[in-house]
Amino acid sequence: MCAADTQNAYLQAPSSEKHYIICGPEFGLENIGRIAVIIRALYGGKSAGADYWRHVRSAMHELGFKSCKADPDVWLRSAEKADGIRYYQYVLLYTHDILMIMEKPERFLREEFGKLFSLKSKSIGPPSQYLGNKVKLITLENGQQCWSLSSSQYVQNAVRNVENYCRKNCLCPLGRASSPWPRDYRPESDVSPELSPTDASYYQSLIGTLRWIVELGCADLVMETSALASMMALPRQGHLKAIFHMFAFLKRRHNGVMVFDHSEPLINESEFKREDWSATPHEKCNKDIPSNAPEP
Repeated sequence: MCAADTQNAYLQAPSSEKHYIICGPEFGLENIGRIAVIIRALYGGKSAGADYWRHVRSAMHELGFKSCKADPDVWLRSAEKADGIRYYQYVLLYTHDILMIMEKPERFLREEFGKLFSLKSKSIGPPSQYLGNKVKLITLENGQQCWSLSSSQYVQNAVRNVENYCRKNCLCPLGRASSPWPRDYRPESDVSPELSPTDASYYQSLIGTLRWIVELGCADLVMETSALASMMALPRQGHLKAIFHMFAFLKRRHNGVMVFDHSEPLINESEFKREDWSATPHEKCNKDIPSNAPEP
């Protein structure tokens, strides 16, 4: 696994917008008053993000990669290992952040991707962080090496921001919470006063933070985050209090780690009684396989 950062990402894509500027003295005295046409996807342009996205997709197709149907920012390409085994090379693209899973990823970066995009040379190497997650190669008790992801740093920073907000607005500090949800709380039945426009905006920003925390692996907050997200159109004081309770829980439970153990589990088949399922309708069903599914 290897990571890299694209340098000045948007500026490497051609712009689809027709913009120009009148040059000032910062362009040199000889150019003052002249018209300069913007030909690159300048940061802040309305279509800059879309222009860069299209540019990257075109480049990945040129390199022989196909976009995953489940997630269009995951790319795969059939390849062959040194020992002759066929496998898929994977590239994960999130704007300027790149993550590769393949044999000799540095060679791919320098000889293929690096010819189409300018990369930060110091960013190329084993990943230590990706999209808010700490990435680490660990060794299990059986000697197996595997990768792990931890959102602890991101979660702690989010909790710290909430505590600073409470302190600044003279609110009660985050208490102690052993569960992510207040006891017997039902947000759809909450009739507490509505939040002010400013507090409602802050509530919505916290929902965004919680959604990303869930995305980073805190699966025990999925239901609670979804329930409070459904209240964003008209958030109330009780809903904000429930969010503070969730951050109080995260303050104590921020150090969860996801470990991706790729070793095959040892299962004793003799412990499972064989049953006759021939009479069930499932026997007559055919599994639908998409016509464009990648070859196994």
